[in-house]
Amino acid sequence: MAVKTKRNSIYIIYEGYREGYFLEYLEKYSNVRLNQVPCNGGNSNSIVINGIKHSERDIKVYVLFDEDFESKPEHKILDDTLEGLAKKWKLDKDALKRCPYNQLQTENHNMRNPILIISNPQSLEGLLLRLLGYQKERLEGKSTKQIKQMLEGILGNVKLNNEDIQNIESYDKKIALYKEEIDRQKQKQDTPNFKEHCCFLKSRIRDYERRKNKVVFIRFLFDKLPLPVIITKRNEVPEVDTLLNAFGL
Repeated sequence: MAVKTKRNSIYIIYEGYREGYFLEYLEKYSNVRLNQVPCNGGNSNSIVINGIKHSERDIKVYVLFDEDFESKPEHKILDDTLEGLAKKWKLDKDALKRCPYNQLQTENHNMRNPILIISNPQSLEGLLLRLLGYQKERLEGKSTKQIKQMLEGILGNVKLNNEDIQNIESYDKKIALYKEEIDRQKQKQDTPNFKEHCCFLKSRIRDYERRKNKVVFIRFLFDKLPLPVIITKRNEVPEVDTLLNAFGL
């Protein structure tokens, strides 16, 4: 009888739907079990706090977020949180307070939990463009919006297969039904729980819009960034090298 081998596990705390899709994509190539801790709508402070909370686990804990949080006062890592991170890494409590975000992990010499992976330049989209062969220096002077627009241009030209098209069409039908239901509800606003029901319908629409986006994004990854391509870039993109190591790739 075949003996089942126990899969190693990792925890990854992250912000953003595309980050989750990219992590799921890497997991497909891996024997490591991914435990996702999404913080959608969060900021770098809440993400790092989550990483610190999970860091007592006896498995590797990673924290993935965008470099551009550093330029947004409302999204920055607070000093108290940096002190907590330094404590986990067994550093002086003030060691991380003036460190640029994309250099924080270099202070984690012994790879203690939580391990930080900062997408750059600016965002995950910048990281993906580097994997596609864009020079980091060419991207560093651009805003997050410009970098996202560059990737959107590539995603807009992704060739979908028949299964992709069928999935998107099915999602479009569901979205149309929910929109029709919202219109019907607006005709009878005096019904009980009108606002709550419309909010529910709108949330379902957003969910199916995300599913459509995921179809295109995953097809882009399979076509443009299969694992061998990503592996060839690991020495140029150390953040991805850390991710590949996390998945045992």
